Amino acid sequence: MTSNSPQIVITGVASGIGKETAQLLSSQGYHVIGVDRAPVEDFAGTFIQGDLSDPTGVNQIAHKIRETAPAGIHGLANIAGVPGTAPTEVVLNINVFGVRDLIQAVRPQLQRGSSIVNLASAVAYQWRAHKAQLAEFALAADRQQAITQALADDHIVGHSYLFSKQCVSLLSEYFAAEFVADGIRVNSVSPGPVETPILEDFKNDHGRDKVNSAATTLGRFGAPADIAQCIAYLLSPEAAWVNGTDLRVDGGLTAYRETAQFRDGSQQPVQA
Repeated sequence: MTSNSPQIVITGVASGIGKETAQLLSSQGYHVIGVDRAPVEDFAGTFIQGDLSDPTGVNQIAHKIRETAPAGIHGLANIAGVPGTAPTEVVLNINVFGVRDLIQAVRPQLQRGSSIVNLASAVAYQWRAHKAQLAEFALAADRQQAITQALADDHIVGHSYLFSKQCVSLLSEYFAAEFVADGIRVNSVSPGPVETPILEDFKNDHGRDKVNSAATTLGRFGAPADIAQCIAYLLSPEAAWVNGTDLRVDGGLTAYRETAQFRDGSQQPVQA
């Protein structure tokens, strides 16, 4: 790494996919500005301890990013998130508004040609069927009012992680269109089940048998490195013409489940 190294901000660097992505990009010559609410020792870059769950915390993080990289940043990877076993308000504040508000806060620092990658989820792949509701929530000017209304919706409360990641998918396309004239790309990556510290929470939230069946079907769960490689690609100049796209990285799990009725003979595909 040199003084001319590209500056990349990565959230959620204390563990899992965020940690793996930070290590990978550091090894590729980037200067990584890592963000997490948990302390991180011996970080290969600049570490900022901060809280994405409220606007004040986001603004403090953005201020420290400006101090660290006064000439601007070349990319942002929003990887920090919490599982659906956390309180609904926490899930929505961090997974949705933490992503949205940090993008908006660092927008002036993003150089032309830079890239934003948001971590969504393979479970959110049907988000377009609900995009009006998602947009009303994720783009709300009054964050607290939006959360108060969401907490009165039993479906959102019962599926907070799914809802939050559907919002991330929507936000990724929204900002891709919003920033296209500025030469800033925005994409999302949607992992399936991954061996990270929150995998047990994921099993408790989505059903242990259903999640474990993914490893049975595919031979293993995903590894953080599987996802980090894809995030690194989307942040790189090699992905210069990739914008407004979701990259599903689930080993083929969604395809396997969505075509099961055709492959087991219970339903035949429509003939062209």
